[in-house]
Amino acid sequence: MTPDRLIAFERVLNFRDFGGYDTPQGKIARGKLYRSAAFDDASADDVAKLESLGVRFVVDLRRPMERSADPNKWPGPSTRVHSNDEGVADGLPPHLMALLSSDLSPGSVRDYMLNIYRQFAFEPRHIELYRTWFEELASGGAGVIHCAAGKDRTGLGCALTLTALGADEATVFGDYEYTNAAVNIEERLPVILARIEERVGRRLDHAALRPMLGVSPDYLRAALNEISARYGDIGVYLSNVLGVDAAASQRLRQQLLT
Repeated sequence: MTPDRLIAFERVLNFRDFGGYDTPQGKIARGKLYRSAAFDDASADDVAKLESLGVRFVVDLRRPMERSADPNKWPGPSTRVHSNDEGVADGLPPHLMALLSSDLSPGSVRDYMLNIYRQFAFEPRHIELYRTWFEELASGGAGVIHCAAGKDRTGLGCALTLTALGADEATVFGDYEYTNAAVNIEERLPVILARIEERVGRRLDHAALRPMLGVSPDYLRAALNEISARYGDIGVYLSNVLGVDAAASQRLRQQLLT
């Protein structure tokens, strides 16, 4: 995994170009596929740098309360932004609810992560946003897909994107796991811990929180296995649920493969 995939910002985390990989049909273009954490803490210089990338559209996978609590400082009105509140009740995001109700052992938090990954691909709002992401990509131009940390909901979206473009499994998992190198968890842990404790009003155990801060191949594997269990094949899910059928796949590859 080349370090130049990670684009450095002052206060935007985990912003990466996830193009450039080889597939049997060609190389995935650079400068078209971006993934990131949220932009609520972006500096003025960060915003200027983001504007220079020429991004045409953004898909924001966050829930409404996440967006209202931490509104993005980028993009501006010239960039199309997609979000979706379908089927979402008011309240804390699920991972914060889990921290309130869990016994907070590392094992229980890991089990929680595996469980939510198994659900990601079937939540109506995720389905609609992933569909929109693929439709926009097929129309051309650069896009950003992000959530709060840019690793879980975003991680699955990127894994599905690379799969749709013909990347092999090693590439898909390698890109996903790069989050653990892109974000210095040890350095960020005190800041993240303080922010979460403020939101939930409870002291948290560092060791219990770790399974939630990074990514594990087991998490992505759980999501993909659940898709295969329900649909028999990832390609069937892409086609029947996300609308990435043979014609859409061809349009995607025309736009994104070089």
